[in-house]
Amino acid sequence: MPESAATESVFHLLLCHGSESLQARTRVELFFEKNFLVKYDRVVIPTEGIIAATHPEFWPRLEAGVAENRRTVAKILAELRESGFRNLDDLAEMRQGYESKILHLVTHLLDGFFGIDSRFYNLEEEAHTVSERLSRTIRDNPGGFWLVEAECDTDNGHEADQIPLIRKFDVIPPIK
Repeated sequence: MPESAATESVFHLLLCHGSESLQARTRVELFFEKNFLVKYDRVVIPTEGIIAATHPEFWPRLEAGVAENRRTVAKILAELRESGFRNLDDLAEMRQGYESKILHLVTHLLDGFFGIDSRFYNLEEEAHTVSERLSRTIRDNPGGFWLVEAECDTDNGHEADQIPLIRKFDVIPPIK
């Protein structure tokens, strides 16, 4: 890769069901492979990045991932406010451009559509949160639920080049 083409890793934490960690890894790999909008050249899932629901770090990491998504939404909304948007009526006057792009990011995070800004993603419910029903299911029967952290980047710089163009804040590092 030429020196001028720098890659910027993006970290995603995904919740999924699987009979064992290998099946969870495979489901996440297939998710990235089949995703038609977000394409990465490299997806790395280290063995230590796969955590069973029985592990003491499972819930704190899941909750931290959901909180990162909320912080991302708050940062994007702050950018809209800086641009002069104060209420829903202001949206009727929005022209295409930077502001409409960041509004688009917010709607993706709120409607469960996976994107490069998805810090945590729930494959079971196609959501950026976990419903009360699924949370109860996992707590009552944690066997077979996993958190899988994936480090993703692209060699051609396409995704990494787009990140600063569509938002101003930094890419979020892995949740520890």
